Amino acid sequence: MSHQLTRRSFHRLAASGAALIGSHALWPLAHADEPADVPWTSDDPHLSGNFLPVQREVDARDLRVISGRIPADLRGVYMRNGPNPEFKPLGYAYPLDGDGMIHAVYIEDGKARYRNRFVDTESLKVERRAGHAVFGSFTHPVPVDPAMFAPGEVPSQLKNGAFVNIIRHGGRLIALNEATTSYEMSMELDTLGQWTAGGTEPLRLGAHNRHHPRTGDLYALEYSWRTPMVKFHRIDPSGKLVSTRSVEMPMPTMIHDFILTERYIVLIAGPAVFDAQAAKAGKSMLQWRPDLGMRIALLPLDGGAPTWIEGDPFFVFHFGNGFERGGRIVVDYVHHESFALVHGKDATLRRLTIDPARRSFKVHQFSDEVTEFPRVNHLYEALPTRYVYVPTLTSSLKLPDPPSAVFNTVLKFDTETGRSSRHDLGNQIVGEAAFVPRPGGHREDDGYLAAFTYDPARRSSNFVLLDARRIEEAPVAVIEMPQRVPQGLHGNWITRT
Repeated sequence: MSHQLTRRSFHRLAASGAALIGSHALWPLAHADEPADVPWTSDDPHLSGNFLPVQREVDARDLRVISGRIPADLRGVYMRNGPNPEFKPLGYAYPLDGDGMIHAVYIEDGKARYRNRFVDTESLKVERRAGHAVFGSFTHPVPVDPAMFAPGEVPSQLKNGAFVNIIRHGGRLIALNEATTSYEMSMELDTLGQWTAGGTEPLRLGAHNRHHPRTGDLYALEYSWRTPMVKFHRIDPSGKLVSTRSVEMPMPTMIHDFILTERYIVLIAGPAVFDAQAAKAGKSMLQWRPDLGMRIALLPLDGGAPTWIEGDPFFVFHFGNGFERGGRIVVDYVHHESFALVHGKDATLRRLTIDPARRSFKVHQFSDEVTEFPRVNHLYEALPTRYVYVPTLTSSLKLPDPPSAVFNTVLKFDTETGRSSRHDLGNQIVGEAAFVPRPGGHREDDGYLAAFTYDPARRSSNFVLLDARRIEEAPVAVIEMPQRVPQGLHGNWITRT
């Protein structure tokens, strides 16, 4: 196995006292002097343990397969983004703050290689010039001196780390943040600049955006802490912005995800609102206002007037999928009784069935197991799906008092039967499991589930492929990572032809 330290990482290591041995260096898997972690510590549980960021950018080829084998016909790359602050934050609200770092596993001809890179945003450039963190938190922003921004950079008091997700559209890889400008990346994870979607100005996008199964258009969300207006952009398959549609909420509202069906945009907005007055009083700018209730908007893709539905409040970070069936809209999602950045034990997989004619909805709970990060086979997005894949936590994880968003088991829910199967990883932590279609497959579950895992006893990470049809069986392949891969957020499989 070979490992290469990048020039940018090398200079950061040299600045912190690392030995100067040249702009390209080969590193063994476990080098005693290898400062992979950031040179600071934190008592925040979401900045310690496997949430502690790494600073090293690595290239590693011929990764060791610990068990199983890599399918010979699989060709593509799994990319996962996540918050990885380079400098110790002035304030931190997981999962809304950080610097983007993308970890990628490239697979071809039964072999795998690894590469990771920071997303080189304008915000990160400002802090690198300063040599320390200058931005506050998304929930508790602090003033930033406009003089710290270089010519051409837009002064802001909120950091854009582009750390939440990475998707492909129009032949481009796009690193996404929370409702702000996004960054285009190369296949080798070089940052190419802010994405404009064919226009002259960077386009503001949400963290989760969805492809239409018939047209190939990307529907993208934009919201703001300043205004109650929510926008939906339609971007054609070539990556050019075609149109933008707006709807108004009672207050500026955080909307992390939404649903697309064949005929509708479905906006499901719990009352997590931005309150500037609360921020001035030293409270979080994000407030839970249950008195505002739940608001659901059905926006016809043909441009028709929206249908509004109201009900008792709850909150959704992530939807698995939504589709139309029998005159109703079916939505599989993770339900939170209220908004909180620290996930509680009430986060469970549920199904929302919306009746547009009656302007009503009902909720069915699949299980009482705590979960988050629901995924389906993305080739069936906005079409009827039967299976939802989610992580959960079991007693086989021996880590005492784990922080929120820590799981060790992958579940496959059959929404038609209500039954589930599982792969319990024991004393290993696993995150979101992305679907990898099997080449030539024809069934919804014909493929693999891809995820990074972490062993807290060994402080080491693996990349795991599970058989999506039989996830309870031994992994198809377990691949050793050349360095610890911190907990992240969202990733996707990108097929290469």
